[in-house]
Amino acid sequence: MTEGGPPRLRVLVIAAYPALRAGLVSLLASDPSLEPLVAAGMALGGNSDATPAAIVADFSGGEPEELAAVADVFPSTPLVLVGADPATDGPGVAGAPVAYVASEVDAPALAAAVHAAAAGLIVLDPAIAGSSGVHTHTRQSPEGETLTAREHEVLQLVAAGLPNKAIARELGISEHTAKFHVGSLLGKLGAGSRTEAVTLATRRGILPV
Repeated sequence: MTEGGPPRLRVLVIAAYPALRAGLVSLLASDPSLEPLVAAGMALGGNSDATPAAIVADFSGGEPEELAAVADVFPSTPLVLVGADPATDGPGVAGAPVAYVASEVDAPALAAAVHAAAAGLIVLDPAIAGSSGVHTHTRQSPEGETLTAREHEVLQLVAAGLPNKAIARELGISEHTAKFHVGSLLGKLGAGSRTEAVTLATRRGILPV
């Protein structure tokens, strides 16, 4: 807690490499209102007091393997994605509290993104918006973007009319992880709904008729 002020926001930091993680922790620590933490240093589980206000994940070294697992533990926690592409990574800009910032983000901008996402807002760095072709009102994606093997499996199940809970059961994953994959699938197809995703996938020959 800051002296004479409100409690500091707990921010869980995830990165593919220790050096990237340390860099983010250093940037966040420069803001006295934030308390950066790493997964190894906090209890991941049912203790609501341990729930972070935001999760900062660095994509500049590739998507961190632990991101899906941590997001599964804290499904309602806003994400701040560093160096990620909103067209293909995370929940996109379809309504969930999320911030997309450039890999070269400085301390003030990163802190501002954390505060905004924690307040339920969507943040999109103009540089990222320009390079990815994503507009703030919807997710866009190149028509020929490749789906992962898992996304193809999810697409088949979405086409069969299965809800996220049933998809999770079929694939042996959590419901939140299934939702994450469905969101990524919709983003890559540029679809605003599951029905539109199936329609677009069929038209493009991704989904067999």
